[in-house]
Amino acid sequence: MELPSGFLDSGEVFLEPDGEELKAEEIEKLFSPLGFYTVRLDGAVVKGKKDLLSALAAGFKFPAYFGHNWDALLDCLRSLPAFIRARGYAVIIERSGLFLKDSPADMEDFRDIAETAAGFLLEKYKLPFKIVLL
Repeated sequence: MELPSGFLDSGEVFLEPDGEELKAEEIEKLFSPLGFYTVRLDGAVVKGKKDLLSALAAGFKFPAYFGHNWDALLDCLRSLPAFIRARGYAVIIERSGLFLKDSPADMEDFRDIAETAAGFLLEKYKLPFKIVLL
C-alpha cells in the first residue's frame, strides 16, 4: 500500500484520502519510511481548543514553556525542526467528523494556524506539514 498519488505534493495542508477507507495505523506506516514524525489524534476526544492544544502538546512533545494558547501553538509548530528532527510532520486525525465538531470557531482558528505553520515550515526548512482527516 502507498500514499495516493499527489498526496504529499498537494499544496493543501488538510488532506482527506479518497477511495478506500484507510486506517490511521496504515497512514502512519506510509509516512514512516519517508522520515515523517506523526501524531495521531482521536477526533471524538478533541472537542475544543483545550483538548486540541493538550493533545498536540503531548504528541509533538512541546517544551514545558508551551502556553496552551493559539499564539503558542503557532510558535511551537513553526519551531518543530528545533526539537524534532524529521523530513516532515503529519497529524493524523481519526474520526475527523467529530473533531472540533461543536467548536467551529476553534476549527477555523486551527485551520488558519496549521496553514500558516505549514507555509513557514515549507518556505524556511523545505519540510511539509500535513493534517490527514480520516
